[in-house]
Amino acid sequence: MAFDTASFRATLTRVQWRRGLRAGMAVSTLMVFCHVLGKPMGWASLGALQVMTVDNGGPYRSRLGNILTGLAVGSLALLLGSISYGSLPIAIVITALFCFAVTLARVISQPLASSSVSILVCYIVAYGGPTHSLSSGKTGVVYFVLGGLWAASFAMVFWPVDPFRPARNAVADLYSKLTQLAAALPAIDAATHPTAFNDLVAQIRLNIETAQSALAATPARMTARTVRARNLAAMVQAADLLFARILRIAELGTHEPTRNARAHELGNWIVNSLQPVEPALRTRPDDRAASFDAEGSLSVDMHRRAQGFEASTTTRTSSSVSAQLDAQFAAVERDCLLSLEVVYESLRAIWTGSEPRAGRAAALRSSLIEHVVPPSSPEQWLDSLRANFTPRSVMFRHALRLATVTSVDVVILHLIHLNHGYWLPMTSIIVLQPYTGETWRRSGDRVGGTVAGAVLAALLAATIPSETGIMTVICIGCVFTLATYAADYAWYCFFLTPTIVLLTLPHLRDWHFAAVRMGMTGLGALVAIIAMLLFWPERETVQPPGLLPRPVAADAAYLRAMLKFWTCPPGDTAARTLAEREILAPARRACGLATNDAEDSLDRSLLEHTIPLHSGPAHERLNHDALTFTTYLRRLTQSITTLAILGAEAPPPAATIDALATRLDAVSTALAANASTPYTAPEPTLSTASSITLAGQQMARLERQVGVLERSAADIAAATRA
Repeated sequence: MAFDTASFRATLTRVQWRRGLRAGMAVSTLMVFCHVLGKPMGWASLGALQVMTVDNGGPYRSRLGNILTGLAVGSLALLLGSISYGSLPIAIVITALFCFAVTLARVISQPLASSSVSILVCYIVAYGGPTHSLSSGKTGVVYFVLGGLWAASFAMVFWPVDPFRPARNAVADLYSKLTQLAAALPAIDAATHPTAFNDLVAQIRLNIETAQSALAATPARMTARTVRARNLAAMVQAADLLFARILRIAELGTHEPTRNARAHELGNWIVNSLQPVEPALRTRPDDRAASFDAEGSLSVDMHRRAQGFEASTTTRTSSSVSAQLDAQFAAVERDCLLSLEVVYESLRAIWTGSEPRAGRAAALRSSLIEHVVPPSSPEQWLDSLRANFTPRSVMFRHALRLATVTSVDVVILHLIHLNHGYWLPMTSIIVLQPYTGETWRRSGDRVGGTVAGAVLAALLAATIPSETGIMTVICIGCVFTLATYAADYAWYCFFLTPTIVLLTLPHLRDWHFAAVRMGMTGLGALVAIIAMLLFWPERETVQPPGLLPRPVAADAAYLRAMLKFWTCPPGDTAARTLAEREILAPARRACGLATNDAEDSLDRSLLEHTIPLHSGPAHERLNHDALTFTTYLRRLTQSITTLAILGAEAPPPAATIDALATRLDAVSTALAANASTPYTAPEPTLSTASSITLAGQQMARLERQVGVLERSAADIAAATRA
């Protein structure tokens, strides 16, 4: 096969040299320290690599969660692997249960999803190591944790790396131009040719494309589950909607002094609301964006100005024509407010690492209904586990398959009695994927990269005569391994192999160890492929139209389940409780189950750039559209959950809810057929007085979110056919 020069150049543009150099510096200083003190460096170096691998940048809260999760559960894996080797039946039971639990736990939270494979690797390395006892396991845990903490200090204090910075800056550029466009609204009149305004319009269209491409090309792992990526995608979408509404204000405000004054007033409100966004995107605010929170000063000021605009609209005495004009301006203002609430909530989440709660900002506009108490994290985790603890879940089937494969690998290791044979189950764990096609492709990448890396490792092991030389090569290998981790999977495997082989080399010049690595890698990949073909083979495509119809249909069913829930008498607590358990809860879990499956496959496709979602030139745009779609699927489910509670006493019109469910069904059908959705951007309508309530605000959010899904689905269909 000819060398793909274009693909190689594209890979070089994605290589994260800073991340690689940081990892090499952390591991090298750690190895030197252990060497000087005469301490073993294997587990300490593995702990450092574990931390550097799971650290994905972003807010310190989410990064610390990733690191601590990897170290805590990795330590548990190390202990279990050290003590489970003796009896084969016990080893099979512990291995199967632990692999199943860790794999299924990926649905609970993003930190577990990010570190699950690394945790299983820790278990396998401990299980296949030369010593097996509780004391050796405790010693390994100490070195593992110390090495991880040393790497964590590099990651979070000495040398922080943020892979989302280019995307943040691109979104900041977009909001800077959007603010300028809103500020230019007063200049639109009959006497002035709006050349500058039109130039800004063209620049913003380009900025939107640039921000979408920057976010889709961000070299980060678990992108669809990363809080920062999801909220940046939401901010790009909100900017696009605000852009359309600013153009609508320009249309309403031209050619008449009265209209221009109203456009000026509304434009000033938008400018004042947008001005703090751009600097807060570029640099973390001193208050960690607390002023953008629902009760924060900037958010309160934005809503206060909006209420003043609405008050002037409703109290103005004028002709019927002017009243109709005021109604149109008020409708646009209300629509802009929904987008600005998304912007503020998303910006707060970007710097805190915590997803926004639907309905909190809207509660500021209503004194009739108390805040909804959000569920605690343990309640959310249990709900996610219940939703996925079924054979209908792709992750449940994958966890069973992985547990079966690792158990078979354990039996093979006991039969062949091979020291350091842990490369067999390790390869199976890394290669095995929920979908058949992905397993075939990953096997090819891993086997090809690993075999080439093993040949290099054998040459290095045979020619390097000193421990100092081995340490130097390991450090260089760490640099290239982490630099290519999110750039290209085959190159990552190529550099990872000599790094780990030399790190666990039993003796100097032991080149036979690399040959063992090659054989075990091939056997492990073979076992994974056979298991994929025999145990619950998944034939679903990795294209977004094949992934996304299920969660959209599930949200439509959730809306209809909410209507059934509302038919229970408000005063009958027992009936309401029973309906929540038998009608709402199953529908909500079905939404979470389908969205988890779509996000998991999207994450792998975004991470493995050699397997793009689409092979054409528009694949980065398709990646962004799919990320936006899954982001708003989550938000839609949250909004339905909130509305189910808020609307129980005074439900919104059932026909409106059913119409939204019908629109979602149309989106699901269109995605399944890879066809364009029947989406046309609706003009905002003046909200009724009931929309001031929290339930009314949630209905407005639902309509907005369904519209975003329709628009994104149309873009996905267009990009897929490109």
